[in-house]
Amino acid sequence: MRYGIISDIHSNLEALETVLEFLKSQKVDGYISAGDIVGYGPNPNECVTKIRELYPLWVVVGNHDWAACGLKDITWFNEYAQKSLVWTRQTLTQNNQIYLSELPKIVHHSDFSIVHGSLRDPLSEYLLTPQQYKENLPYLKSQYTFVGHSHVPFIFVPSSTYIFKDSEQVSLAKNEKYIINAGSVGQPRDNNSRASCAIFDSSTKDFKLHRLKYDISKTQEKMYKARLPAFLIERLSWGK
Repeated sequence: MRYGIISDIHSNLEALETVLEFLKSQKVDGYISAGDIVGYGPNPNECVTKIRELYPLWVVVGNHDWAACGLKDITWFNEYAQKSLVWTRQTLTQNNQIYLSELPKIVHHSDFSIVHGSLRDPLSEYLLTPQQYKENLPYLKSQYTFVGHSHVPFIFVPSSTYIFKDSEQVSLAKNEKYIINAGSVGQPRDNNSRASCAIFDSSTKDFKLHRLKYDISKTQEKMYKARLPAFLIERLSWGK
């Protein structure tokens, strides 16, 4: 199967629509979402609705998703995230809050596993170093584990760490265990403002990252109107 992989949408409808239109054009067989559908951005309900419409879909909850439902203390977050979460809580419909609150923290599938942060700490740990990869090895149940949270596209294997610079394809070895981050749809943090997504082919073991331009100014206008923090608005242009 060919899976379209998305993560860290963060209520950015323009980025999500661009990514989903692209993945549809690539005729993927299913979708993987590694959490944080909401938070930061101006369209939480619309983004949740888009995700709920995908089929087949394998999805896990993110830390912002939980916080937006009142299941995680927002004092854990920085001041900008806290302000956006208060707004998101007030904006989300009850139905969408219930949907987010019922999402699993971890999904194990025959082809892969999914978690937002890490398998040893699903909602909090940012996987950023080779040492963290080694410490998480005992928790890996699948050859391929897809994560989000850091907003940076990378691949961890025992022998190396690969940070993606742009759209590119990697052929994955059949005898390694990988932790893979497809980057962020709605708020990239790798000095690249374009929306990030990926396609994983479970037959060929090819993983291809894609970076896509979207209408950033439209998202920013909505954020200004909603009086969301200026830092969150401006950082979309920087990709950091």
